[in-house]
Amino acid sequence: MLKSQRRNVSEDPQTIRRSSSRLSSTDELLLNIPIDVIIDIFSRLPLKSIARCGCVSKRWASLCLTKSLVRPQLLFARQKENEVLFSSSPQPQNFGENVSLIATNHVRFPVEHVYDISSSFNGYLCISHYRILDGIKTRELVSMICNPSTKQSFTLPKMKTRKMTAMRSFLGYDPVEKQYKVLATILDKSGVDHQCCGPSSSYINRTLEPHYDLGPDYICINGVFFYMASASSYNDTLVCFDVRSEKYSFVNFMERGMLPATLINFQGKLALVKSSAPSFLSGISASLEMWILEDPEKHEWSKRIFILPPMWKDAPAKEFLQFVGVTATNEFAFAHPFPSDIFHVYYYIFVKEVITRVEIQGMGAFEKVSRVHIFLNHVEDVKLM
Repeated sequence: MLKSQRRNVSEDPQTIRRSSSRLSSTDELLLNIPIDVIIDIFSRLPLKSIARCGCVSKRWASLCLTKSLVRPQLLFARQKENEVLFSSSPQPQNFGENVSLIATNHVRFPVEHVYDISSSFNGYLCISHYRILDGIKTRELVSMICNPSTKQSFTLPKMKTRKMTAMRSFLGYDPVEKQYKVLATILDKSGVDHQCCGPSSSYINRTLEPHYDLGPDYICINGVFFYMASASSYNDTLVCFDVRSEKYSFVNFMERGMLPATLINFQGKLALVKSSAPSFLSGISASLEMWILEDPEKHEWSKRIFILPPMWKDAPAKEFLQFVGVTATNEFAFAHPFPSDIFHVYYYIFVKEVITRVEIQGMGAFEKVSRVHIFLNHVEDVKLM
Protein backbone atom coordinates (compact mmCIF):
# COMPACT_ATOMS: atom_id res chain seq x y z
CA MET A 1 0.00 0.00 0.00
CA LEU A 2 1.24 3.48 -0.89
CA LYS A 3 0.54 5.20 2.39
CA SER A 4 0.63 8.92 3.08
CA GLN A 5 3.94 10.09 4.50
CA ARG A 6 3.10 12.34 7.44
CA ARG A 7 5.78 13.54 9.79
CA ASN A 8 4.90 14.96 13.20
CA VAL A 9 7.67 17.49 13.48
CA SER A 10 7.34 20.69 15.51
CA GLU A 11 7.07 23.83 13.40
CA ASP A 12 9.89 25.33 15.44
CA PRO A 13 12.90 22.98 15.13
CA GLN A 14 14.61 24.68 18.10
CA THR A 15 11.98 23.70 20.64
CA ILE A 16 10.27 20.57 21.83
CA ARG A 17 6.86 21.45 23.17
CA ARG A 18 5.39 19.98 26.31
CA SER A 19 2.04 18.34 25.93
CA SER A 20 -0.77 18.26 28.44
CA SER A 21 -0.41 14.50 28.72
CA ARG A 22 1.88 12.96 31.27
CA LEU A 23 5.47 12.68 30.06
CA SER A 24 7.50 9.50 30.32
CA SER A 25 10.86 9.51 32.07
CA THR A 26 12.64 9.37 28.72
CA ASP A 27 10.66 12.37 27.46
CA GLU A 28 11.45 14.30 30.66
CA LEU A 29 15.13 13.58 30.10
CA LEU A 30 14.84 14.74 26.51
CA LEU A 31 13.31 18.06 27.56
CA ASN A 32 16.27 18.84 29.82
CA ILE A 33 18.82 18.56 27.00
CA PRO A 34 19.32 21.44 24.52
CA ILE A 35 17.89 20.58 21.11
CA ASP A 36 21.15 21.30 19.26
CA VAL A 37 22.99 18.84 21.52
CA ILE A 38 20.37 16.16 20.90
CA ILE A 39 20.57 16.63 17.14
CA ASP A 40 24.35 16.46 17.27
CA ILE A 41 24.16 13.17 19.20
CA PHE A 42 21.63 11.63 16.82
CA SER A 43 23.62 12.74 13.76
CA ARG A 44 26.56 10.63 14.96
CA LEU A 45 24.48 7.46 15.24
CA PRO A 46 24.10 4.88 12.47
CA LEU A 47 20.74 4.87 10.74
CA LYS A 48 19.62 1.64 12.41
CA SER A 49 20.16 3.16 15.86
CA ILE A 50 18.21 6.29 14.91
CA ALA A 51 15.31 4.10 13.78
CA ARG A 52 15.33 2.29 17.14
CA CYS A 53 15.31 5.59 19.03
CA GLY A 54 12.22 6.58 17.09
CA CYS A 55 10.36 3.63 18.62
CA VAL A 56 10.75 4.95 22.19
CA SER A 57 7.88 7.44 21.99
CA LYS A 58 6.08 9.81 19.63
CA ARG A 59 8.26 12.66 20.87
CA TRP A 60 11.43 10.74 20.06
CA ALA A 61 10.04 9.67 16.69
CA SER A 62 9.27 13.31 15.87
CA LEU A 63 12.84 14.30 16.69
CA CYS A 64 14.36 11.44 14.69
CA LEU A 65 12.49 12.62 11.60
CA THR A 66 13.53 16.27 11.85
CA LYS A 67 15.17 17.76 8.77
CA SER A 68 18.26 18.61 10.81
CA LEU A 69 19.19 14.91 10.68
CA VAL A 70 18.74 14.60 6.92
CA ARG A 71 22.09 13.97 5.26
CA PRO A 72 22.11 13.83 1.43
CA GLN A 73 23.77 10.68 0.15
CA LEU A 74 25.09 9.22 -3.07
CA LEU A 75 23.13 6.00 -3.56
CA PHE A 76 24.48 3.25 -5.81
CA ALA A 77 22.34 0.38 -7.08
CA ARG A 78 23.70 -2.50 -9.11
CA GLN A 79 21.89 -5.57 -10.24
CA LYS A 80 23.10 -9.14 -10.15
CA GLU A 81 21.33 -12.23 -11.43
CA ASN A 82 18.88 -12.58 -8.54
CA GLU A 83 19.46 -9.50 -6.41
CA VAL A 84 19.97 -5.74 -6.35
CA LEU A 85 22.94 -4.42 -4.38
CA PHE A 86 22.70 -1.02 -2.71
CA SER A 87 25.52 1.04 -1.27
CA SER A 88 25.85 4.68 -0.25
CA SER A 89 28.44 7.30 0.57
CA PRO A 90 28.29 10.88 1.87
CA GLN A 91 27.58 13.42 -0.83
CA PRO A 92 30.52 15.84 -1.24
CA GLN A 93 29.88 19.16 0.45
CA ASN A 94 33.06 21.12 -0.28
CA PHE A 95 34.12 20.98 -3.91
CA GLY A 96 37.67 21.85 -4.82
CA GLU A 97 40.52 19.39 -4.98
CA ASN A 98 39.93 15.76 -5.92
CA VAL A 99 38.71 13.73 -2.94
CA SER A 100 37.94 10.13 -1.96
CA LEU A 101 34.79 8.80 -0.32
CA ILE A 102 34.01 5.37 1.09
CA ALA A 103 30.85 3.51 0.07
CA THR A 104 29.23 1.73 3.02
CA ASN A 105 25.86 0.36 4.11
CA HIS A 106 25.87 -2.52 1.64
CA VAL A 107 22.32 -3.86 1.38
CA ARG A 108 21.12 -6.76 -0.75
CA PHE A 109 17.53 -7.13 -1.99
CA PRO A 110 16.58 -10.51 -3.47
CA VAL A 111 14.98 -9.56 -6.79
CA GLU A 112 14.64 -11.83 -9.82
CA HIS A 113 15.42 -10.62 -13.34
CA VAL A 114 15.50 -6.84 -12.84
CA TYR A 115 14.01 -4.88 -15.72
CA ASP A 116 14.35 -1.29 -14.51
CA ILE A 117 15.26 0.76 -11.41
CA SER A 118 13.61 4.16 -11.20
CA SER A 119 14.90 7.30 -9.53
CA SER A 120 15.18 7.62 -5.77
CA PHE A 121 12.45 9.73 -4.20
CA ASN A 122 12.35 10.62 -0.49
CA GLY A 123 14.38 7.51 0.28
CA TYR A 124 12.25 5.09 -1.77
CA LEU A 125 12.88 3.44 -5.13
CA CYS A 126 10.69 1.57 -7.60
CA ILE A 127 12.10 -1.63 -9.12
CA SER A 128 10.41 -3.43 -12.03
CA HIS A 129 11.32 -7.08 -12.49
CA TYR A 130 10.12 -10.39 -13.90
CA ARG A 131 8.94 -13.09 -11.54
CA ILE A 132 7.88 -16.69 -12.07
CA LEU A 133 5.04 -17.93 -9.88
CA ASP A 134 4.71 -21.54 -8.77
CA GLY A 135 2.83 -23.61 -11.33
CA ILE A 136 3.08 -20.91 -14.02
CA LYS A 137 5.61 -21.25 -16.85
CA THR A 138 5.46 -17.70 -18.20
CA ARG A 139 7.07 -14.77 -16.41
CA GLU A 140 5.08 -11.74 -15.32
CA LEU A 141 6.38 -8.20 -15.01
CA VAL A 142 5.74 -6.58 -11.62
CA SER A 143 6.97 -3.56 -9.67
CA MET A 144 8.07 -3.23 -6.07
CA ILE A 145 8.78 -0.29 -3.76
CA CYS A 146 11.85 -0.63 -1.58
CA ASN A 147 13.59 1.37 1.11
CA PRO A 148 17.33 0.54 1.30
CA SER A 149 17.59 2.29 4.67
CA THR A 150 15.14 -0.02 6.46
CA LYS A 151 15.70 -3.02 4.15
CA GLN A 152 11.95 -3.20 3.56
CA SER A 153 10.01 -3.68 0.34
CA PHE A 154 6.55 -4.58 -0.94
CA THR A 155 5.21 -5.62 -4.34
CA LEU A 156 2.64 -3.44 -6.08
CA PRO A 157 -0.69 -4.88 -7.29
CA LYS A 158 -0.80 -6.60 -10.65
CA MET A 159 -1.55 -4.46 -13.71
CA LYS A 160 -4.99 -4.53 -15.29
CA THR A 161 -3.82 -5.82 -18.66
CA ARG A 162 -3.55 -9.14 -20.46
CA LYS A 163 -1.02 -8.65 -23.25
CA MET A 164 1.80 -6.67 -21.69
CA THR A 165 5.13 -6.80 -23.53
CA ALA A 166 6.95 -4.08 -21.58
CA MET A 167 6.33 -1.82 -18.60
CA ARG A 168 7.96 1.11 -16.87
CA SER A 169 6.92 2.34 -13.43
CA PHE A 170 7.58 5.84 -12.08
CA LEU A 171 7.47 6.72 -8.39
CA GLY A 172 6.29 10.23 -7.55
CA TYR A 173 5.07 12.30 -4.64
CA ASP A 174 2.25 14.79 -4.15
CA PRO A 175 3.59 17.44 -1.72
CA VAL A 176 0.11 18.86 -1.10
CA GLU A 177 -1.69 15.68 -0.03
CA LYS A 178 1.60 14.06 1.07
CA GLN A 179 0.89 10.94 -0.95
CA TYR A 180 3.09 8.63 -3.02
CA LYS A 181 1.79 7.35 -6.35
CA VAL A 182 3.16 5.10 -9.07
CA LEU A 183 2.53 5.82 -12.74
CA ALA A 184 2.96 2.81 -15.01
CA THR A 185 3.27 2.91 -18.80
CA ILE A 186 2.43 -0.43 -20.38
CA LEU A 187 3.40 -1.36 -23.93
CA ASP A 188 1.35 -3.91 -25.83
CA LYS A 189 0.50 -4.60 -29.47
CA SER A 190 -2.08 -1.81 -29.57
CA GLY A 191 0.25 0.89 -28.23
CA VAL A 192 0.85 2.37 -24.80
CA ASP A 193 -1.53 2.17 -21.84
CA HIS A 194 -1.22 4.27 -18.69
CA GLN A 195 -2.26 3.30 -15.17
CA CYS A 196 -1.83 5.02 -11.81
CA CYS A 197 -1.57 3.34 -8.41
CA GLY A 198 -2.20 5.45 -5.31
CA PRO A 199 -3.16 5.04 -1.63
CA SER A 200 -6.05 2.74 -2.60
CA SER A 201 -3.46 0.16 -3.71
CA SER A 202 -5.10 -0.51 -7.06
CA TYR A 203 -4.31 0.61 -10.58
CA ILE A 204 -6.69 2.96 -12.38
CA ASN A 205 -6.53 3.50 -16.13
CA ARG A 206 -5.54 7.01 -17.16
CA THR A 207 -6.27 7.41 -20.87
CA LEU A 208 -4.62 10.06 -23.03
CA GLU A 209 -3.71 10.59 -26.64
CA PRO A 210 -1.79 7.47 -27.78
CA HIS A 211 1.96 8.01 -27.72
CA TYR A 212 5.12 5.96 -27.56
CA ASP A 213 7.70 6.06 -24.85
CA LEU A 214 11.12 7.38 -25.88
CA GLY A 215 13.32 6.03 -23.12
CA PRO A 216 13.91 5.41 -19.43
CA ASP A 217 14.45 9.05 -18.47
CA TYR A 218 11.80 10.68 -16.29
CA ILE A 219 11.67 13.02 -13.31
CA CYS A 220 9.14 14.22 -10.73
CA ILE A 221 9.35 17.88 -9.70
CA ASN A 222 6.91 19.54 -7.29
CA GLY A 223 4.27 16.87 -7.79
CA VAL A 224 4.50 16.64 -11.59
CA PHE A 225 5.93 13.75 -13.64
CA PHE A 226 7.86 14.72 -16.76
CA TYR A 227 8.98 12.30 -19.45
CA MET A 228 9.64 12.42 -23.18
CA ALA A 229 7.49 10.64 -25.75
CA SER A 230 6.42 10.58 -29.39
CA ALA A 231 2.83 11.64 -30.03
CA SER A 232 0.54 10.03 -32.61
CA SER A 233 1.74 12.60 -35.12
CA TYR A 234 5.27 11.25 -34.53
CA ASN A 235 6.46 14.60 -33.22
CA ASP A 236 8.50 14.48 -30.03
CA THR A 237 6.77 16.00 -27.03
CA LEU A 238 7.17 16.37 -23.27
CA VAL A 239 4.48 14.59 -21.24
CA CYS A 240 3.41 16.15 -17.93
CA PHE A 241 1.36 14.14 -15.42
CA ASP A 242 0.03 15.90 -12.32
CA VAL A 243 0.34 13.45 -9.43
CA ARG A 244 -2.49 15.02 -7.43
CA SER A 245 -5.15 15.49 -10.14
CA GLU A 246 -3.90 12.54 -12.25
CA LYS A 247 -4.32 14.60 -15.41
CA TYR A 248 -2.02 14.87 -18.42
CA SER A 249 -0.73 17.81 -20.41
CA PHE A 250 1.89 18.22 -23.13
CA VAL A 251 4.70 20.69 -23.80
CA ASN A 252 6.26 21.25 -27.21
CA PHE A 253 10.03 21.42 -27.56
CA MET A 254 11.61 24.67 -28.68
CA GLU A 255 13.67 23.05 -31.45
CA ARG A 256 14.55 19.62 -32.77
CA GLY A 257 18.15 19.92 -31.60
CA MET A 258 17.03 19.61 -27.98
CA LEU A 259 16.88 15.82 -28.18
CA PRO A 260 18.23 13.40 -27.13
CA ALA A 261 18.87 14.91 -23.70
CA THR A 262 18.69 14.15 -19.97
CA LEU A 263 15.88 15.48 -17.77
CA ILE A 264 17.04 17.26 -14.61
CA ASN A 265 15.72 19.40 -11.78
CA PHE A 266 17.51 22.73 -12.15
CA GLN A 267 16.65 25.20 -9.39
CA GLY A 268 13.14 23.78 -9.06
CA LYS A 269 12.40 23.80 -12.80
CA LEU A 270 12.50 21.07 -15.40
CA ALA A 271 15.52 21.29 -17.67
CA LEU A 272 17.05 19.26 -20.49
CA VAL A 273 20.83 18.97 -20.70
CA LYS A 274 23.09 17.47 -23.36
CA SER A 275 26.68 17.69 -24.59
CA SER A 276 28.08 17.95 -28.10
CA ALA A 277 27.87 14.14 -28.17
CA PRO A 278 24.26 13.69 -26.94
CA SER A 279 24.56 10.27 -25.30
CA PHE A 280 27.85 10.68 -23.41
CA LEU A 281 30.68 13.00 -22.36
CA SER A 282 34.41 12.51 -22.77
CA GLY A 283 37.59 14.52 -22.70
CA ILE A 284 36.83 15.95 -26.15
CA SER A 285 33.44 17.36 -25.07
CA ALA A 286 33.61 21.14 -25.17
CA SER A 287 30.30 22.35 -23.76
CA LEU A 288 26.93 21.57 -22.23
CA GLU A 289 23.62 22.85 -23.58
CA MET A 290 20.65 23.27 -21.27
CA TRP A 291 17.03 24.18 -22.00
CA ILE A 292 14.95 25.30 -19.00
CA LEU A 293 11.16 25.03 -19.05
CA GLU A 294 10.05 28.50 -17.94
CA ASP A 295 6.29 28.26 -18.59
CA PRO A 296 4.69 24.87 -19.39
CA GLU A 297 1.33 26.37 -20.39
CA LYS A 298 2.94 28.72 -22.92
CA HIS A 299 5.56 26.16 -24.05
CA GLU A 300 8.30 28.67 -23.22
CA TRP A 301 11.93 27.54 -22.86
CA SER A 302 15.16 29.39 -22.18
CA LYS A 303 18.59 28.19 -23.28
CA ARG A 304 21.98 28.26 -21.54
CA ILE A 305 25.37 27.09 -22.76
CA PHE A 306 28.13 26.07 -20.34
CA ILE A 307 31.67 26.01 -21.72
CA LEU A 308 33.66 23.26 -20.02
CA PRO A 309 36.95 24.53 -18.53
CA PRO A 310 40.34 23.42 -19.98
CA MET A 311 40.88 21.06 -17.03
CA TRP A 312 37.96 18.97 -18.29
CA LYS A 313 40.16 17.46 -21.01
CA ASP A 314 42.38 15.85 -18.38
CA ALA A 315 39.71 14.94 -15.81
CA PRO A 316 37.85 12.02 -17.44
CA ALA A 317 40.83 10.96 -19.59
CA LYS A 318 39.53 8.23 -21.92
CA GLU A 319 36.33 7.55 -20.01
CA PHE A 320 32.92 7.88 -21.60
CA LEU A 321 30.63 9.42 -19.00
CA GLN A 322 26.90 9.77 -18.71
CA PHE A 323 25.01 12.60 -17.05
CA VAL A 324 23.92 11.59 -13.54
CA GLY A 325 22.10 14.72 -12.40
CA VAL A 326 22.42 17.98 -10.50
CA THR A 327 23.08 18.35 -6.78
CA ALA A 328 20.92 20.53 -4.54
CA THR A 329 23.64 23.22 -4.81
CA ASN A 330 23.69 23.07 -8.64
CA GLU A 331 26.80 20.99 -9.38
CA PHE A 332 26.53 18.80 -12.48
CA ALA A 333 27.53 15.16 -11.87
CA PHE A 334 28.81 12.59 -14.38
CA ALA A 335 29.93 8.96 -14.07
CA HIS A 336 30.66 5.87 -16.13
CA PRO A 337 27.62 3.53 -16.18
CA PHE A 338 29.85 0.43 -16.15
CA PRO A 339 32.68 1.31 -13.76
CA SER A 340 35.79 -0.78 -13.29
CA ASP A 341 37.54 -1.41 -9.98
CA ILE A 342 38.27 2.33 -9.75
CA PHE A 343 34.98 4.19 -9.64
CA HIS A 344 34.88 7.96 -10.18
CA VAL A 345 32.12 10.56 -10.05
CA TYR A 346 32.93 13.90 -11.69
CA TYR A 347 31.40 17.20 -10.63
CA TYR A 348 31.30 20.35 -12.72
CA ILE A 349 30.89 23.50 -10.61
CA PHE A 350 29.88 25.89 -13.39
CA VAL A 351 29.81 28.97 -11.15
CA LYS A 352 33.54 28.58 -10.42
CA GLU A 353 34.35 26.71 -13.66
CA VAL A 354 35.97 23.92 -11.64
CA ILE A 355 36.01 20.15 -12.18
CA THR A 356 36.22 17.88 -9.12
CA ARG A 357 36.87 14.16 -9.32
CA VAL A 358 35.56 12.01 -6.47
CA GLU A 359 36.89 8.48 -6.11
CA ILE A 360 34.40 6.08 -4.55
CA GLN A 361 36.15 3.39 -2.52
CA GLY A 362 34.69 0.30 -0.91
CA MET A 363 32.87 -0.89 -4.04
CA GLY A 364 34.39 -4.36 -3.88
CA ALA A 365 30.98 -5.84 -3.11
CA PHE A 366 29.83 -4.71 -6.56
CA GLU A 367 32.49 -6.45 -8.63
CA LYS A 368 31.51 -8.44 -11.73
CA VAL A 369 27.95 -7.15 -11.91
CA SER A 370 26.13 -5.09 -14.50
CA ARG A 371 25.37 -1.41 -14.82
CA VAL A 372 25.46 0.86 -11.79
CA HIS A 373 22.56 3.26 -11.16
CA ILE A 374 23.61 6.43 -9.31
CA PHE A 375 21.14 8.61 -7.43
CA LEU A 376 22.08 12.07 -6.19
CA ASN A 377 20.57 13.81 -3.16
CA HIS A 378 19.31 10.50 -1.75
CA VAL A 379 17.73 11.10 1.67
CA GLU A 380 17.51 8.13 4.00
CA ASP A 381 14.09 7.52 5.56
CA VAL A 382 13.99 5.48 8.78
CA LYS A 383 10.21 5.31 8.92
CA LEU A 384 8.95 1.74 8.60
CA MET A 385 6.53 0.88 5.80
